[in-house]
Amino acid sequence: MARSALEPFLAGRRALRLLLLGALTALTLLPFAGKALHIDDPMYVWAAKQIQKRPLDPYGFEVNWYGFPMPMSNVNKNPPLTSYYIAGVSGMFGWGERALHLAFLIPAIIVIIGTYLLAERLSRRPLLAGFCALFTPVFLISSTNLMSDTLMLAFWVSAVHLWITGLKKRSAWRLVTSGILMAVSALAKYYGMALIPLLLVYSLLERRRPTWELWAFLVPVVVLGAYQSATHELYGRGLLLDAASYATDHPSQWGRGSIAKVLIGLAFTGGCLGAAWILTLGTWPRWAWLAGAGIAATVFLSAAATRSIGGSAMRVGEGSVWTAAALLGVFAVGGLGILALGMQEALKRRDPESWLLCLWLLGTFVFAAVVNWTTNGRSILPMVPAAAILIARRADGWGRGRAADLRMATVAALTAVLAVGSAWADFAYANSAREAARRIHDKYWSTTHTLRFEGHWGFQYYMEALGAKAVNLAAPSAKEGDILVVPENNSNVYWPKENWSILVETIQVPSSRGIATMRSELGAGFYADEIGPLPFAVGEVPPERYFVFRIAARK
Repeated sequence: MARSALEPFLAGRRALRLLLLGALTALTLLPFAGKALHIDDPMYVWAAKQIQKRPLDPYGFEVNWYGFPMPMSNVNKNPPLTSYYIAGVSGMFGWGERALHLAFLIPAIIVIIGTYLLAERLSRRPLLAGFCALFTPVFLISSTNLMSDTLMLAFWVSAVHLWITGLKKRSAWRLVTSGILMAVSALAKYYGMALIPLLLVYSLLERRRPTWELWAFLVPVVVLGAYQSATHELYGRGLLLDAASYATDHPSQWGRGSIAKVLIGLAFTGGCLGAAWILTLGTWPRWAWLAGAGIAATVFLSAAATRSIGGSAMRVGEGSVWTAAALLGVFAVGGLGILALGMQEALKRRDPESWLLCLWLLGTFVFAAVVNWTTNGRSILPMVPAAAILIARRADGWGRGRAADLRMATVAALTAVLAVGSAWADFAYANSAREAARRIHDKYWSTTHTLRFEGHWGFQYYMEALGAKAVNLAAPSAKEGDILVVPENNSNVYWPKENWSILVETIQVPSSRGIATMRSELGAGFYADEIGPLPFAVGEVPPERYFVFRIAARK
């Protein structure tokens, strides 16, 4: 099979390859180390601060995340391992954003190196697989946050690698270690539990019958059972099953299991993987090209003409609907192509490793697009290593010689630019909330009135750090003269009543340029498809607006 010029140059230099990938990952993510706390980051940091006070009670405090105080155990639907990691790092280096982001370089590097090690066994282009995994929008964006996703994936990839090598070498210690990593992955983010059925099916396909190695699965089962019991004792209900019920019971505006929801899942899959899937296009037969073009055109025309997906409004601005519809069609075809690639490889090769990659992709997609209440980039992230390995396998079909290398290099450059651009857009969006909090505090902080705010995410973290008070909808306490700030592009925001508030000013803070990850006007909803049906969108990104009200005497 054909290889790029770089592959034979590094042949036999495994340590150099690993060093190259690790260094490339670090250098790519270092510019984002100053990123402000963003989306759910504050919840992990608040829990980490609680852990430093009471290590065995990570969620034993209240938080105002939905407009009124609630027990943290009711709000946070993720396990506490990430917060323990943050607590340990901050205990040594402090709570500064840079120190915390630098600590999260470690799991990001593990993911990329783990992808390479897996690809060594499953493809001829492990370096390309590592590159494709690194330069995907979903990996770069997730790795510049303090949430649990990249940490979970680091343990996930390590567990898969050790399980495969453990089965091949009949190594008990590798299998037991893999079982421990399965449990730890699930304690970073509950989706890590999916490793148990995934690797169980792989083991049965590899051995063709139950064998003694399956006893290693008792390790994650026992650990997670103990966690369920311990959290039930602490908080009155087991948090593992509580999170599962939340993911399946919470309604979706697109309709759970609907065609619209599946289409959005495909669009998130294609968009989150950026341009990496283009490397597979060179091997598509002519009928697949025609089918893909037909599907993209149909989605584009339908969404643009009706301004809806499956009857649900896209809520995209007039100047962006055509662009959003075009991206929806292209991303959906890209996502469909990745899933089809996994199924084709499994049916063609019929070996356990190909089925592992296929089920890895399909399982993640079903959870993200059908089971979970919202489709988001964080739910797509686990499929990145499997998709990267499959893309590296298929890239051999591009042919040999300088022309093939040039085509591949062009696609690789496009992939890197798109991934870094989307990550930079999210970086700018996160930082705009920190800048807004600073401006608002500097202008409106006073000892004679209270500065209050709605909205959550990073904006809440920085406003509270500066002394402002989150609005409590359950027990309003605003007095005449108080200042109320309402962000436009945030969660759980309610416009104040006209009869007791006066709009004083609208503060605008520049955000990203050209690309947005969370703007309903453009159809971008990377963190929640209820904001938009695309993981990111292109167009003119409006500034972030914050409406400042003064509480007046009630009439």
